[in-house]
Amino acid sequence: MAEFYDHLMRHVNYERWASYVMSLFPLADDRQTRAATARARVTRVLELACGTGQMLVELAKAGFTVFGSDRSAAMLRVARQRLMREGRHANLWCGDMREVAAAVQVDAAICLYDSINYCLTPEDLQRVFKSVAQLVRGGGLFIFDICTQHNCSRNFRNYIERDATSDFSYTRHAYYKAYKKLQFNDFKIIDETNREQEYCERHIQRVYSIREMSEQFMANGLWQEVGRFSGMSRRPGQERAERVHFVLKRNADIDQSNSSL
Repeated sequence: MAEFYDHLMRHVNYERWASYVMSLFPLADDRQTRAATARARVTRVLELACGTGQMLVELAKAGFTVFGSDRSAAMLRVARQRLMREGRHANLWCGDMREVAAAVQVDAAICLYDSINYCLTPEDLQRVFKSVAQLVRGGGLFIFDICTQHNCSRNFRNYIERDATSDFSYTRHAYYKAYKKLQFNDFKIIDETNREQEYCERHIQRVYSIREMSEQFMANGLWQEVGRFSGMSRRPGQERAERVHFVLKRNADIDQSNSSL
């Protein structure tokens, strides 16, 4: 998957998305002071499910100290190569977002492009929110987005995509099982330099409602919601949006050793 991921995601404007995420950082400041002052409160950023590192590069260019985690070692190899080409640095490690094992503290964590939807159970979500809370300082942020049921039903109920380059060809079949709230993406990838070599990969995501997601991050008292937006806007997040960004603030007065999880 890592070998053709960037081609698959070529439609994504990472520079624009990074700018949007940075515009949310002032929500970490209770005083809601000038954006420049508030932004300075966020200097260290961790990206969960960082993939091939395109967002990390954009944040590094903007002057942030960045860290990245992904469960795919192959993705991280591509990310390291990209960072080196761009003359940027990030500490990267391989791991599951449900159990982020790192001796770092950051001002903000992000998890983008509906990566959190890979958590297939409420228990998985609870583990993510607790894990991230151990890395984000009190008063820091966790920004993530979800794919909505509206988006899956409208755009990916039975979607087929085929494409090829000189190195590979692939078929993607996306389908949504509404009664299970599960989104499937089946990939068949063929190495064009060796037509006998092909492999298949299935991606499954759980599609949560806004209410269901809110119940999970509020359950353990570690986070408070300070923003919920439709798409890349400041409009209130709604189920009719295709994507909803959540901005959570880490409660500063919680003793995690006494957390219920």
